[in-house]
Order: sequence, then C-alpha cells, then structure tokens
Amino acid sequence: MAEFAITGGTVVTPRRVGEADVLVRNGKVARIGRSSGKGGVVPATGLLVLPGAIDAHVHLALPVAGTRSADDFASGTRAAAAGGVTTVLDFTVGEPGVPLPDQIERRLTQAREAVVDFALRAEMVGWTPDRRGELGPAAELGVRSFKFFLAYAASGRRTPLGVLHDAMVEVRKVGGVAMVHAEAEELVDPPGGPFPRARPPLAEEVAIAEVGILARDAGCPTYIAHVSTARGLVALQAAQRAGAPLVGETCPHYLLLDERAYGQPDGHRFSVTPPLRTVADRDALWRALARRRLQAVSTDHCPFTNAQKDPFRDDPARLPSGLPGVETLLPLLYSEGVARGRITLRDLAWYLGEGPARAFGLWPRKGGIRVGADADLVLVDPHRSWTIEAEKLHMATDFSPYEGITLTGRVVAVLSRGEWLVRDGELLAQSGRGEFIPWR
Repeated sequence: MAEFAITGGTVVTPRRVGEADVLVRNGKVARIGRSSGKGGVVPATGLLVLPGAIDAHVHLALPVAGTRSADDFASGTRAAAAGGVTTVLDFTVGEPGVPLPDQIERRLTQAREAVVDFALRAEMVGWTPDRRGELGPAAELGVRSFKFFLAYAASGRRTPLGVLHDAMVEVRKVGGVAMVHAEAEELVDPPGGPFPRARPPLAEEVAIAEVGILARDAGCPTYIAHVSTARGLVALQAAQRAGAPLVGETCPHYLLLDERAYGQPDGHRFSVTPPLRTVADRDALWRALARRRLQAVSTDHCPFTNAQKDPFRDDPARLPSGLPGVETLLPLLYSEGVARGRITLRDLAWYLGEGPARAFGLWPRKGGIRVGADADLVLVDPHRSWTIEAEKLHMATDFSPYEGITLTGRVVAVLSRGEWLVRDGELLAQSGRGEFIPWR
C-alpha cells in the first residue's frame, strides 16, 4: 500500500512515549498524530510502536579461524528482520594489499542478497599512512566509518598506536568515525584463546585509555566496540571528561551472561572476544545503560555452528570466537532491560535507534520515528511471552547462548521502508530487497 496508518499504538522515541497514529506514505513516515489512514488502517492497540532496530555491529560471511561465520547476508539479514532489526552495519574484509574502495565494492557485491538495509565500515587492516588517499574515495562511496584493532597482531590486524593516530587525523578530515576493538595486545595471551584468563579486564582498560588520548589529540570521533568491563567503562568516561570525542557500545552477551558459562560442559561454545566477564561487570554495564552513558547496544553477531566449534574444545588458540545475536537483540533488551525495570522504553529507542544512527551517519533517515524518515517500524506485543530455542530461530546456527530463557515481549510486525517484513508474526522478507545506506 502506498499509504496506510498504524493506529492506536504506543509510539516510542528517546524523548517521548505516548499513544499516536503513524501515517506511512510511499515508504516514509508522513505524519505522527491522529490520522484517517485513507489508504488503509493497521490497528496497533495494545502494541508498542518502536523505531526499526539498528544493529551497528555484525559480521556476516566473515572468514575467521580457518572457517567462515555461519550467516551470510541472506540468512543473517532474514534473521535480523525476524527480530525487528531493519538496518545492520557490517564490515569490509580487510586485506593489506587491496585498496579500501576495492574492498567496499567487493563487499557491496556480497551483500546483494540482503533482506534488510545495511551500511558498511572499512576494516583498516594493514593500512599505512602512505595510503591516506584511499579515505576520500571510500567516503565518496558512502563509507566514512573505519575499523581498527589494537589486538590480533599475529594475524596482521593490529594497528600500532602511531599509525592509528595518523589514521584518526585522516578520518576526521573526511568527516567520519574511527571504530576500535580496544584490547591492548601486550596484555593478552593469544594462545590462551578467547577466555578471561587470557584476555583480562586490564587489557580493555588500558586500550580504551590510550585510544581516548589519541582521539582527543586528533579530534577524531571514535567509537569503542563491545565494552565488556567496569574498568573499561571507567576509562571511557575518564576520556570523555578529558575532552575526547569518544563513545561506546556494549552487547547483550555482556549484559545477560557471565564467565560462569565457561564452566558448563558446552562452555567452549560461548567463546567470544572480549570474553564474558563477571557478574559485577554485568551489573556495571546495566547501570551505565540506565544513565545513558553509552551510544548503542549491538550484537557483534558472528555465529558458528556446534560443528565449527566442537573440534576445538581443547584447543583454545584455534577455537572460533563469536556468538549469534542479531535476531534476539531487541527482544532481549526489551525483556531483560525494560520489562525488568533496568532501562526505560525511551532508553531502548536510543540504544537501538537514534544512538547508532547518529554515530554512523544514518540519522535522520534511520533510527527514529519522525516525519520524513524511512518507515522502519517494529510492533511489539509487550505482554506475550516466549522461550528462546535455537532450532526455532532463523540464524544459520544450531546454538544460542540464550537457550531456554523465557522472554516477555514479542515482535509481531516489522516494516522496512513501508514494506512488511513480518506481519502477524509471519516472516515475509525476501532476499535482495535490502538497500545500501551510504553515510550522509
């Protein structure tokens, strides 16, 4: 339908929660308030109307540890749609000898099967200052977000601090943002694998402190990926107080799980980097969310099947590191955050909508319910309960770290640019309809 109205629902934004109609016309939000819905009416009484969620950190079809993450752009974005995620941000596959524009074009080709809309950031693997001329063309292609690692030296992904500072200066010039995997290489033990004993909180704290100083000096907006510890939070906030243009994200697995998972018989399947932390760290992250001290909650979605992880149960250095999450992002944050009183509905709209949209050049087209924005909307029944079972999810893996958790609140309908991806609980999304959203 070219025009229709979603009526009687509770519309949620980071600033306001209240009953209103949302008029959708030609894929855009045309009006918020009372609407006659000349082209049709979709009743939403008793439902929450949320902005389509943005997962600002996913890894689809990612080559890693001699294998590949289980979801490609078709299956991963289909799962995203089922969970109310209407935009994902993925990465190029960084290669030292391949110019950034070429990496972007390759990834755009791989992403043609996407179900939901997507943006990209460039992995700065092997980048050196003599390649500064590549950032401008990357920006012209719509990519102004650039990913750096302070760990993984053995695989060649680590960026030395001096090179990182030079890169930050160039990123600032193109009006972009640096995203950093913040673990100090000198403080981790790679042979120990993706576990707390090998990747201590100190490594995160030191790396965030160093990145904060560089960001402040370079004047470069910088986004810290997957903050996992209370010490990392302290370093992030100290850098902000010192004037660094620094923000951070955390992930559902750091909010809901802790290091005790590694003691289970299938503990190796919970491998993720940074690793799961303590209960105290988990509680500190929830407190930070309640005070809106972070920019986004993203999944770092990097799924593997049991068959991909089980052979390396006793070989930590070769164990693939990553967890699935894109399909359960919104339901988990609503049920375990909002329904439990840890965060508000307004916070939910910030962390899954406006926060990541503003961080990565998607605002105001994405991330909000506002006139002129894409009609990316999620209808949630706040009273329906359901239990997570990996076999009933749409991700291409037979493992969920949240198996057996009963959630309050269920996605019942999803719109992307005014098109139904989910309606009355039925997944309608088709591969290839997703669009690349360039940084504006």
